[in-house]
Amino acid sequence: MELVIRESPDGGFATDQVKEIAVPVIRFIVVGLAKTLSKVFGLATMTFFGRMPSRDADKMAIVGLMSLTWWAVVAGVVFPDLADLVPGLPDDDTTRRIIAAATALVMPPINGAIVSRLHNRPKTVGDTLVQLLAGYVYTAVIGGVVIGVVVTVPFVKASYILRRFETKHLLVMIPEGSYDDAYDHIMELLEEYGAKPERAEANPLVRSMFRALTYVVEYIFRRDVATDMRVIRGELGDGGWYEITVHATDITILGKDEQTSVLLPLLADEIDERLVYFTWDDNSQAVEDRMRQCRDTLEQDGTIEPGDVTQMVEDVRGMGLDLEEWSALRRNLYRLERDAYRRLLERDSETSNSA
Repeated sequence: MELVIRESPDGGFATDQVKEIAVPVIRFIVVGLAKTLSKVFGLATMTFFGRMPSRDADKMAIVGLMSLTWWAVVAGVVFPDLADLVPGLPDDDTTRRIIAAATALVMPPINGAIVSRLHNRPKTVGDTLVQLLAGYVYTAVIGGVVIGVVVTVPFVKASYILRRFETKHLLVMIPEGSYDDAYDHIMELLEEYGAKPERAEANPLVRSMFRALTYVVEYIFRRDVATDMRVIRGELGDGGWYEITVHATDITILGKDEQTSVLLPLLADEIDERLVYFTWDDNSQAVEDRMRQCRDTLEQDGTIEPGDVTQMVEDVRGMGLDLEEWSALRRNLYRLERDAYRRLLERDSETSNSA
């Protein structure tokens, strides 16, 4: 096979044969990565970092794609030969660098514009302008985290994949200042159930990436969320190992189906709704705050009117929540309604006995 060497414009030499082999291979990898990017970004925010608010998940997937692509474009400024992956670009390295630099400057404000349209953003001109500039920070951090996940996944989760563990999630939002109480509460629930929980620390590298992402998430979604990330490991049944990761935005349960199918309903039904939120929207969290007040009233031996719970149900119905958020709120409202009627029956019984 003939090896053809040509002199490059800058006086160096490039091997046509190597480029003919390498470019299609790299293009294949990039295309495959693009097709699976939504899953990769989902893995970054679910398996490692919990989930984003479901109503904005599609927009955040676009931000993740743009952020990852931005890093490739920045690399193209330094290594113009990467432009061979994009058909139609000129061969001149200087021109390629200019195109890459211009693209790198434009992409972050686009991300900022997308963020400005998220559900909880104020939709004002001033906020939009701020988000256009903040897009540079969002893009750099989110893209870096996604790259970190792509590199980290094979090493951190390989054994779990080989053992065919399943991952299930409970969508929550743990406010800043409530994390320790929420973590201890989950430990207590597992101990009462006999799941033999043990406290553990998350992988340091994963925790560092999670914290970086959390700082950005706070600004994007306008929420003060906990930045900690800890793990609970234990056994349920005959050698049924499981792992629960408590994120600020999600409770992730990892294990065989025999364990995850038991632990998810346990936490969904028993977790104290005063320690976590199950939604991210201003209006729906306002309803959750009312539910917390009602729960406190019941625990202080007070009573609440079932009609108050009915009104909260009506309020939630008009908020356009997705099915999972609606189901979580409705489940908690059912529990609250049940306990409200139970308290009224107890009071009626006490009144009858005293009479």
